[in-house]
Order: sequence, then C-alpha cells, then structure tokens
Amino acid sequence: MAGGLLLLVLLVSAQACFAAIEIRPPVAKQGQTIEVLIPRAGGTAGGDSTESGAGTAAGDSTPPGPTVLFHNKEYKTFAHQKGEEAFSRALISVPADLKVGTYTIKVGDASEKLKVIAGGFGVQSIRLPPGKDNFVASPGEEAAVDGAKGTVSNKQYWDGKFLRPVQSRVSSTFGLRRRVNGKLLTDYFHSGLDFAAATGTPVKAVQKGKVILARRGWKLHGNTICIDHGQGVVSFYIHLSKVLVKEGDIVDAGQKIGAVGSTGRANGPHLHFSIYVNKDATNPGDWFAKAF
Repeated sequence: MAGGLLLLVLLVSAQACFAAIEIRPPVAKQGQTIEVLIPRAGGTAGGDSTESGAGTAAGDSTPPGPTVLFHNKEYKTFAHQKGEEAFSRALISVPADLKVGTYTIKVGDASEKLKVIAGGFGVQSIRLPPGKDNFVASPGEEAAVDGAKGTVSNKQYWDGKFLRPVQSRVSSTFGLRRRVNGKLLTDYFHSGLDFAAATGTPVKAVQKGKVILARRGWKLHGNTICIDHGQGVVSFYIHLSKVLVKEGDIVDAGQKIGAVGSTGRANGPHLHFSIYVNKDATNPGDWFAKAF
C-alpha cells in the first residue's frame, strides 16, 4: 500500500511539472530564439550561476527533461536555473521562413501560444564568378554540415552573451533572400551574418565550446569550423583562409580559431558566421545582445 501511495505521489508530482509552461518572449520574429520554460517543483536545476544572471544548465550527468513539441518537431529540455527559480528549458529558433501566425507549443498536456511576426528581411543582389555560381558540394560535405547542425549535447559550455567573431562591418544580414547574377533564389534565406574583412583577419570563437568540425577544401563552404556550445547550440565559421584548431579541441570565448578568407562559394574575402539552435538557423544579433 505504501509503495502504491508513493507511486501516486510521484505521478502527481510529474504531472505538476507539466501544469504550466512559459514562453519567453510570447511574441517572436522569424529567426528569433525563444525559451520554453517548465517550472521544476522544489530544489534547483544544478550548475553554477553565471555572472550575467541569465542562468545556467547542469552538466553532462543531468538527463534531459520533458520534451517540447513545436511545429511538428520535438525539442529536448535541460535543467536551468534563473536566480532562485528552477526550470526545465528548451531553446527554439523560430525558422526564418516560417509563415507569420500563431502556433501552439506543447509539453505533455500543457500548451501555450506563440505569435510569430515578420522578421523584416530584404533581398540582396550579388554576383558570383563562373564556377562558383552553383551549390555543388564536395563528397560528404552536406552530410557533415547537417550532422553538426543537429548536435545536441547535454553540457552547456557557454556563459553569458556571445562575442562577435571578427571586429568588422556586417556586409550581409541574417534572413536576406538572394538574387545571384540576376536570378532570385527560391527556398533560400541567408542563414547568418557576413563580416567583410581582409584575408587573414583573425577569427575568434564566440563562446566556449567543443570543436566538432575543422575541415579544409570544401567546394561549397570552403575551410570551415563548427563549435558545439551545448544543448543544441552550435556556431559555424565559413570561407576561412586558415583553420587553427582541430576536431575535439575545447576552445574558450575569444580564442583565435582561424582567419578570414574566400574559400568555397564566396565572391570575396569575408566570414560567413551562423548560429544554429536545434538545427534551425537563428539571428546571431540576438545572441550578441542577450545572454541565454
């Protein structure tokens, strides 16, 4: 009898964790990262507090929490602490090409509405030389990139805001559609920021993480680095002239990892920089401005 009562209490407690969810913010632009928070009853989420006060998740030993469902896609949640509040948290990037409207986010039987508004993206015209006016990739390139985008590791490496990878002007913003050599590309949006800089300009890691790609000579992306920052957040550094790290390295925020170049499908020296959250490209500007 006592065992049955304990099981009932545990079931009620589990359901209580799903009784309410919070979306921050409840209204988001296309390409914006949002937080889905499920309160944890009693105790803390574990881990150390951050200087920014934005909160932190537990390390590798903490198993994922309840699953979040948004737009027919499942997201893992991880223990997260904000001040004295303990949550299970999922980070979601609203796809830049998701139609404007109201969507339901579900956790078990609980649900909340997310209003998606226009990102205000424009159209950019560029010219590419013969031989680069295509999306031809090297053997295995697309599979390696897609695999890196989908990396979801338990440990949160980052702490605070993300840094700019280079100190130079942005020549192409996030979300732009492209007209290449006079032809508008379909099913395409610019997945990151382009930083215009001279060849050889140092490129730095935007936050602490583990290098999961360090490749040279790809036809499409050129010399490329990808860093896993944990919990579904990864950053890409593309078209590099130099790669100064190797796969498996743990790098610190601000550490030099490469140099600007024009390798791969590029019309001149620049850094293409992207952040992916659970395999969807997100606006890096949000991560420079706010600590998640």
